[in-house]
Amino acid sequence: MKVIYKKELRGYFNGMMGYVFAAFALIVIGIYTFAVNLSQSYPNFEYALDSCRFVFLLLIPMLTMRAISEERRQRTDQLLYSSPVSTWGVIWGKFLASLTVFALPLAVSCAYPLILSRYGEVNLKSAYAGIFGFLLMGGACIAIGIFLSALTDNQMVAAVMCFGALVLCYLMPSLANMVSASAFTSFAGFSLLAVAAAYVIFSATGNTAAAGGFGGACIVALGLIYYFKSPWLEGALNRAMNSLSIFSRFSYFVYGIFDLNTVLYFATFILLFLYFTVQVIEKRRWS
Repeated sequence: MKVIYKKELRGYFNGMMGYVFAAFALIVIGIYTFAVNLSQSYPNFEYALDSCRFVFLLLIPMLTMRAISEERRQRTDQLLYSSPVSTWGVIWGKFLASLTVFALPLAVSCAYPLILSRYGEVNLKSAYAGIFGFLLMGGACIAIGIFLSALTDNQMVAAVMCFGALVLCYLMPSLANMVSASAFTSFAGFSLLAVAAAYVIFSATGNTAAAGGFGGACIVALGLIYYFKSPWLEGALNRAMNSLSIFSRFSYFVYGIFDLNTVLYFATFILLFLYFTVQVIEKRRWS
């Protein structure tokens, strides 16, 4: 894993992507720090991070689009498949390299609250908790980007898919408010998700029986719940959609709440998408 991590990190900076990302991220954070903390006289540095999170929807796809798609395009992924490093080691190395590049401008921005505290009263604990929360949120977005990069050998396609997925997560609370809270809507929505999950299982394993069995069992279970316990489904789809909004979870840190459940949520989100990535690569390795 250390070899993969060093190779990826060196690749980011040799290809100038790391420098471009770090420079642009610092410029964005600096602009919002000036606009929020200096011009509007807010003492909370986490407000500046909250204001610039939408801009990172553009930056993170640039960071992750080459993670695996470039390996597939150049056929160097065959070297990874035959290396003594496990698939988990390869993916962890790529993820940690991307996270390191993401963390570099945040490390520099750790000085901003100290500078601001020289000219006013700044809650340093809340500011650094916000930086930590922003790092976790970035890690979750990077995990999504790496997974989508594993699905294609075209960097631009990977970037567009990542951008679309992150925008969808960003808009999820608004979309959830537009969806009916009826039991039938939840039944229909979860049934579609079951079909999508079955397709993902089939894509990852190639096992039609496992994918069909999983999808069918989920739909039958949903049908039984809808028939016998329909109140259980009322508003369930809305709650599930809200739970996918990784950007709204960062709001806890913005409001000065260091919630361990939110930390666990981000960690679970990261592990889940890295697991999906490992399954995609394992299928390709043995196919």
